[in-house]
Amino acid sequence: MIKEVNICGMYFAPFAAYVVAAFIIFVPVRMWFDRIEIQKWVWHRPLFDTATYIIILSVIGLIF
Repeated sequence: MIKEVNICGMYFAPFAAYVVAAFIIFVPVRMWFDRIEIQKWVWHRPLFDTATYIIILSVIGLIF
């Protein structure tokens, strides 16, 4: 388990690295959702995007 992340002499909690990694994964997933026009099947797109991001973040947290 990672204790802390050192970036340019500043120490961050591992959760900060997980948030960045989840965002990097989320951007192409959201672009793919736009391509398949997911908004036709989704009631509230911002809520769906937030839930998708939280799911990706949770999976990253469980893996590491």
